[in-house]
Amino acid sequence: MEKRIFGLFIFLLLGGCSGSGETEDQAKSTEEAAVETAVSQSENMEEEAEKGTGSWSEELKGIESFVVPETGEELAAQPGGIFTKDIPYEEETKQSWGNFGLGDYEQPLTEKLTSVSETTQDPEVIFKALHFYIGSHAYNRAITELNEFTVDWYEPYLPEPSELEQEENTVDPGKAVILLDASSSMLLDVEGQQKMGIAKTAAIRFANTIGNTNEVSLMVYGHAGSQNNEDKQLSCTTIEEVYPSQPFEAEKFTKAVANVEAKGWTPIGNAIKAAREKMAGSSENVTLYIISDGTETCDGDPVAEAKAFAAENANRAVNIIGFDVDQAGEDSLKEVAAAGNGEYISAKTIDELNNSIKKAWVPSFQEVASKSNSLIKQWGQSFDEMKERTRLSSKIHYASLNEKSRFYDALNIMRAQQMITDEIYEEIKTLIENKVAAVLEIHNELDALKMEENEAERQQIIKRVQEWTDHMNELRGNQ
Repeated sequence: MEKRIFGLFIFLLLGGCSGSGETEDQAKSTEEAAVETAVSQSENMEEEAEKGTGSWSEELKGIESFVVPETGEELAAQPGGIFTKDIPYEEETKQSWGNFGLGDYEQPLTEKLTSVSETTQDPEVIFKALHFYIGSHAYNRAITELNEFTVDWYEPYLPEPSELEQEENTVDPGKAVILLDASSSMLLDVEGQQKMGIAKTAAIRFANTIGNTNEVSLMVYGHAGSQNNEDKQLSCTTIEEVYPSQPFEAEKFTKAVANVEAKGWTPIGNAIKAAREKMAGSSENVTLYIISDGTETCDGDPVAEAKAFAAENANRAVNIIGFDVDQAGEDSLKEVAAAGNGEYISAKTIDELNNSIKKAWVPSFQEVASKSNSLIKQWGQSFDEMKERTRLSSKIHYASLNEKSRFYDALNIMRAQQMITDEIYEEIKTLIENKVAAVLEIHNELDALKMEENEAERQQIIKRVQEWTDHMNELRGNQ
C-alpha cells in the first residue's frame, strides 16, 4: 500500500476506451467482471460466515485473497465487509467527524479478529481482514453517482433562417400563440426522455426566440382530468392560457411551463377555437404554433377551426410541429396546417424538435446580442454545479473516513486485548493512513475530471452561440 492511487480508470468517467486499445464494450465488460467477481467473493463468504458452514481455513483463504484497492477501478469494485453490508448508503457517506463506531457487531467482530490474530501476525493479512469484515460498501455507488452527474446548461435557441427574403416581402408574424399539447401520450418516452419535458424545453426556447420582438402567449390543452372516459368531457373542454399575451419574460414563462402536467385527451380543435376567441376583434397579425405528438381525440374538427382562425385575417397562420407522430397522424396534422394557411414541420427526434422553428428573416443586432447576453444565466448554474459536484465527490472521501474510523476502532480492540504488538499496530496504522490518502487522491482526480467534463460542455455551448452570432452578422452584412 505504499504506492498511491494514480491508475484511475478513465473509462468510468468519460465512457471511453482504455489506452490498451479496448473497445468501450470491452472496457465496460472488464469493469463489470471485476465488480461481479469482488461482489461474488464477498457474498459467498457472507453466506458461509452467517450459516457457519464455512471452515476457518476457507474464511482465511477469502481474507488472504481479498484485494485491497490500489487503483480507482479496484476501489469501485470493493465489495465491502460482512458486518457492514446493512449500513445505509447515506449514513456511510455522510460526515461523521471520525466517530462512526462499530455498532452491535463489535463482539462478533472481536471474535473474528481473535481468530485472525491467532492464525497470523502478518500486518498485510490483518489489514485485509479489516476490509473483509468492516470495509465500506459505498465506493461503487459514490463513484458511479459522480461519474453520471451532468449539467443541463442553459442554451438559447439559435434559429437558422430557412430562407432570406427582401425586407419588403417579409411579413411580420405579429403576436405568437403557442399551443402546447399536454395529453396523456406526452407521458411516453422518446430517446429515453419523457416527451412532455422535451416539449416544454422546446416551447421555452421558441418563446425565447420570438419573444425578443413579438408578444407571446402560451395555451395548454389535455392537462385536465385524465385519459379515462369519465374525464373526457372535462379534458376536452379545458383550454387554459397559462402565460397571457405579453413580451417574453424568461422566468415567468419558464414557471408557467413547469407547472403543466400531461394527463388527458387531445382537443386540438377546441384549442384552436379558444385561441381564435382570445384574439377576436384584433387586427394584428397572429401566428399560431401547435406543438403536438398526436391528432384530435375529442371528436372536434381541427381542420374547420384552423380555417376559421386563418379567415379572420389574411396574415394569420396555423403552424404545427408534429413531434414523434406516426404517418397517419402526420397526414391529419398536415391537413390542419394547410387549412390554416400554415406549415407542418415533422420532428422525429429531440434535435429535430429543438431546431424545428425556422425564422424567415435575419435577426436584428439586438436579437443577436441577446443570445450572448443570455449566457449570463450559466453563472448561477456554474455555482450550483460546483456545489453538487462537491457534494457527490465528498461522499467518496466521507466513506473512506468512516471506514477508517471503524478500522481504528477494531485495531484499538486488537491492541487492548493484546492480539497484536505495538509494532504491528503501527504497521497496520500506516496501511490505514495510506488507504485514506489513496482514496483522497482518487476523490481529487475524479472531481477534477468531472469539473473539466462539465466545463467542456458549457464551453461548447458558448462556442455554438459565438459561431451563430458570427454567422448572423455575416448574413446581415451581405444583405
